[in-house]
Amino acid sequence: MDLEERIKEIVLEVLKKYYKTKILVVVTGGKVNANVSINQLIKLKKEQDFVYSLLFTENAAKVHDIDEISKKLEAEKVIIDGEEDINIKEFLKEFKAVVIAVLTRNTASKVANLFLDNLTTQIIIDALMCGIPVFATKDAADPCLKPWQDMGFIWMGKGLRDAYSEILTKIEKYGVILCEASDLKCKILNTLFLNKKDDEISSLEDKYKEDKPVKKVYIERSIVTREDLTIYQGKYDEIHIPKNAVITPLAADYIRENSLKIYRG
Repeated sequence: MDLEERIKEIVLEVLKKYYKTKILVVVTGGKVNANVSINQLIKLKKEQDFVYSLLFTENAAKVHDIDEISKKLEAEKVIIDGEEDINIKEFLKEFKAVVIAVLTRNTASKVANLFLDNLTTQIIIDALMCGIPVFATKDAADPCLKPWQDMGFIWMGKGLRDAYSEILTKIEKYGVILCEASDLKCKILNTLFLNKKDDEISSLEDKYKEDKPVKKVYIERSIVTREDLTIYQGKYDEIHIPKNAVITPLAADYIRENSLKIYRG
């Protein structure tokens, strides 16, 4: 191994030790595709080496195996709602994102109506107010999805269907990033690192590209830093990096702040 590769290896180890991205995972009592959400988070940890802290609601502590989930996600910290007093604003400071592993109908309804009567709903709203991304899988909160049909919930009338849809639309307007459990990993990566824009903006950009060639630049580095990106900001439409390249925390912040388009591979 030459000196340059050895230096890269040392730098990578330092980054992993001191600048790991910490994510708060809230586990509710919901069961619909809960295992899918957990598996998505496991895959995400393997790819990005995120550090998880877990918060179990009172109901989740009765329904789920805390030790099993904590072990699977290699949780740094495990909290059960009601067992200790928490200053939510101070508590949230260390996290880059909050993930509601299973958003239930009950929690969705409370958030939509700003009922802050438990720790979970308070964390969701306070995180949004602090500018921390909140992700939530909607499988257990959207009866229109296939898992509910498979369970026999197929006679829902239009009024009830519209009511559930309005609830989800409302919390999306608040800033909660909804997705299906199977898309959780991609949604988190796109939001935290690639800053993927919504469909409307993407559509306009695609139309614009038809008339203007896309300027691309390739960064062949195993560790991408903020300095590597600043020299290309505003000069290129797309920045491509190696598939397994590590994006430093400062670089990730720079990507979000400047809406850079980063592509792996």
